[in-house]
Amino acid sequence: MRLLALAVLPLWACQPPLAPIPETEGCDNLNAQHCLLPWPSDRFLSKDAATVTGLRLNYEPNALPANAQGIRTSPRVFSRLDGHSPAAQLMTRFVRPADLTASRAPIQSDIGRSLDADSPTVRLELSTGQRLAHWVENDVREPTLFWLHPAEVLEPNRDYGVAIRGLVDADGVALPAEPGFAALRDSVPTQVKDLEARRPAYRQLLDTLLSAHVRTSPLQAAWRFHTASLESMHGDMLAVRNDGLERLTAAGLGCTITSVEDDYGSSTPLTTFRRLRGTYTVPSFMDSPRPPAKLVRGPDGKPTFKENVEVPFTIIVPRAVGAPGGRALTPARVIVYGHGLMGDGERTISSEPFRGVAESLDSILVATDWAGMSVPDSGAVADALNDASKFTFVAERLQQGLLNQLALVRSMKGACSKLPELRVQGIDLVDPSRVYFAGGSQGGIFGATVMRLGPDTDRGVVLVNGAAFPFMIERSIDFAPFLPVFEQAYPDRTDRALALATLQSPWDATDPATWLRAPSDWPWARRLLSISVKNDAQVPNVATDLVTRTARLPLLPGTARAPWGSSPAAENPADAALVIDMGDRPVPEGIIAPTMNDKGHSRVLGAPSAQFAIDRFLRPDGVIEVKCDGVCDPT
Repeated sequence: MRLLALAVLPLWACQPPLAPIPETEGCDNLNAQHCLLPWPSDRFLSKDAATVTGLRLNYEPNALPANAQGIRTSPRVFSRLDGHSPAAQLMTRFVRPADLTASRAPIQSDIGRSLDADSPTVRLELSTGQRLAHWVENDVREPTLFWLHPAEVLEPNRDYGVAIRGLVDADGVALPAEPGFAALRDSVPTQVKDLEARRPAYRQLLDTLLSAHVRTSPLQAAWRFHTASLESMHGDMLAVRNDGLERLTAAGLGCTITSVEDDYGSSTPLTTFRRLRGTYTVPSFMDSPRPPAKLVRGPDGKPTFKENVEVPFTIIVPRAVGAPGGRALTPARVIVYGHGLMGDGERTISSEPFRGVAESLDSILVATDWAGMSVPDSGAVADALNDASKFTFVAERLQQGLLNQLALVRSMKGACSKLPELRVQGIDLVDPSRVYFAGGSQGGIFGATVMRLGPDTDRGVVLVNGAAFPFMIERSIDFAPFLPVFEQAYPDRTDRALALATLQSPWDATDPATWLRAPSDWPWARRLLSISVKNDAQVPNVATDLVTRTARLPLLPGTARAPWGSSPAAENPADAALVIDMGDRPVPEGIIAPTMNDKGHSRVLGAPSAQFAIDRFLRPDGVIEVKCDGVCDPT
């Protein structure tokens, strides 16, 4: 009779009890520590047949961090994208901090450990099962926040998986898995709809991990995500570039000089023959010529031309070019220079150090403000720190800023090269066949993107550069003045970390992180010389290392730092990287800015070793070489 009674019980009574998982609607309930964790995750990707990847980045309204006024980042900031950023810095959170040494985790100084079979952290390209190099760290301000940093930028439109096992705390006790993840790992039913909907995908992830010889029973966390396509990340920027360059015509649209200052400056002896200020004409795609501004879009959602605008620029003609002292006047090379963080073109190249560089390199310097992140943009950047939704105004104006730089290069080869103010004794001072781009700090960072986008110069120098802005800025002493504003707006550390990390996606349109590898069908070859500084307090070496590895830049002899995964340059390489030891003291590891700055970052352009390499590279033969006795230093 007992057996018969059991036989007639309803089917639900035979099911195992549902696991009591903490659930918040609109969140990734794999990890109850924060709505967005683990990040990035496929939880925030929805199917969309209209995109290249078949997906769309879809944060629900309550998922993104809220500022102190309760204003959440708008999902619209991300909704044009069809996946997560390939430059994403991965993170999750545990209930206790991991002891990385006791866990034998791959740290910044031991990236190769991440490829060992028993590495506690694993990153896989899911279609191939290939393990990917990375390093991990605990957050300095919130040690339970656990970061996984890629050794190089990921590929677009790919599936990736993450696995974490074997992490222990300071007492040697294994860190527990979050209940949501444990339910998927152990095939325990839950009442959480988003977890149940993802169960088949997680079974595939666990099977892939097993195939890659990663045991799943001790897993403390695992998740998967898909990266955005190039079309999604770069489509707006390419539309602006293509339409803008067509409107510029082959020679640019014109230049107007508004100020001529001969024998400019107070240095003795005088190093500047002439300073010119004026404007050049650029097609604008912005709804306003002044920040805050965003792209004008047509019915199809693509950026569309609004008007031609006049953009200020400055030209420095050194005495070596305009009054060569006994030598015959000859046309000189031109270096279009990109300025540093939140600076401006005029003050940068008008400074005595830069005028000295122009003299020593026998080169005309030209610069404009970097629209999006220059002095006039300070208010818009501050607004974005208070409300991450307003980063749209920064990200989209940066696209116009890149076009402005491309237009300046083209104009100096064409319309500006024949200005009467650039003619002495009937000789044109500009050699239009030798117009190059160089940039330092922010200008070096975005300079790599300029070189990937521009058809008008085949060589560029990127000084003290890096990639992935959200990855680098909290490690920079330059961010220290902005940090109190950001902390006040977003008091919770995990909110701040995720607010910055998610903004990598809209930054991808201009950030070199996703432009460093040109597609195989790119219509032109562009050469890069990267010169950076050991222990840089302003652009962290880890961000420069990311450039070196992602762009496959070989290291020149005499380099003072050899990032993991890099290789020495062969004779006369097409591209190369050089790290100079300017004597700067070591900077702290971790997501924290240095408290001291020995300013090798700003002094490197004056180093003879740097100037020698730049001069040789920007000659017609384009040879890359260094002239150092041992490790390159300021002498």
